[in-house]
Amino acid sequence: MNRNPLKLVALLLLVFTTVLGACSTTADEGPPKRFMIEWEDHTVVVNDDPLFESASVDARNIPPGTFGSEYARMTKLSDKEWMIVYTVYRNQGYFEDDKGGTSLEVAISKDKGRSWKAISTISDPGRDVDNGQIVKLKNGDLLLAARSVRWQESYRLPVYKSKDKGRTWTKLSEIDTNEGKPGSLGDPDKGVYEPYFQMLDKGELAVFYANEKHVTGTPAYSQIISEKISKDNGKTWGEEIFVAWTPDDAAARPGMPISSKLKNGQYTVAFEVCGTYNCNIFVKNAKDGKTWESGIGTQVPVQSGGPYVTALKDGSLILTSNSNEVSLSLDNGASWELNPIAPWNGTFPQYLWASLYQTGTDEIASVNATPPRARRASGRNPVREDHGATCSVAIVAITKRRSSFNWRTIVFFAL
Repeated sequence: MNRNPLKLVALLLLVFTTVLGACSTTADEGPPKRFMIEWEDHTVVVNDDPLFESASVDARNIPPGTFGSEYARMTKLSDKEWMIVYTVYRNQGYFEDDKGGTSLEVAISKDKGRSWKAISTISDPGRDVDNGQIVKLKNGDLLLAARSVRWQESYRLPVYKSKDKGRTWTKLSEIDTNEGKPGSLGDPDKGVYEPYFQMLDKGELAVFYANEKHVTGTPAYSQIISEKISKDNGKTWGEEIFVAWTPDDAAARPGMPISSKLKNGQYTVAFEVCGTYNCNIFVKNAKDGKTWESGIGTQVPVQSGGPYVTALKDGSLILTSNSNEVSLSLDNGASWELNPIAPWNGTFPQYLWASLYQTGTDEIASVNATPPRARRASGRNPVREDHGATCSVAIVAITKRRSSFNWRTIVFFAL
């Protein structure tokens, strides 16, 4: 058994990165081997919006001037080129400004996340735009999904298209909507949120999202994970598919879905279940990515709130959440092992919406919204020597500002 501990270094840039030690394997090398991750300081900042004085709170009782930047998601364009989208708040909100609300900013990196340049913004004046995610189509075009809302009044999941690598965007379609008069879609809320694209076989494009529209239905569900399929690159969307729901527990709230394709050709979806499940994290698999059994699948121990799962090239899975721990699975999510060292010295709400990506053969990146001067975790369990192949990981973190915290985007790279 190899005994190479994993070393990580972070670059200062509003992104947090780390390295796995020689963890990559090819398709014919058999099942994945156990590994662990050890972190070292080296940060990269992607974005760091300044604080400003808020005239009042917005529809969610948030002072706009304390928001900063958060909810970052990366997308691979080529071996060295990556794109990231994150949410920013640069006005007083749509209560004070009829063209106000949160918006999305898109940035690009040509060196695997070591440096970033903002290239475009996407706004929907008078609405809060958030939960952005980008997918690259086979023809090179980019699609961006988001949620655009006026709280308790209007909920939309728009899709935008770019033909010039994210520099300009045009609205293409809407995945799902719910429209009403002011206040009519509250108590209980009846929104749609958190869309996430996944390319399927035969050129089909799936999108998963959190859906409250069944809360007054029969049977009633406070929230479920829904899916729709597009066969024309996002121009139109098929009928709703149930992905995660609890037939015997109407108060459970599966939400914040993330999907990844497994090495065996199946698809996995990770999600939180709030309401009666304390926002614990669960995973479910499907052979075709669109036929799902009833229920909420397998729980991932320790993880809680806002998950992100990534299938590595060797067939293993890595998963994180607002707990800011990293879990590893070598059996397609049937069981999970907690990495003994966490990348950050904090959890929710100081650190929000972490995500993980394989940015190279022996490198992984994770994005997070962090407070200023965020550092790796220390004083945790030492690196053990009972693991096999180790992997180099890069972590990207977007910092944000909230309350008295000064949030920004940070990235760590393992060298």
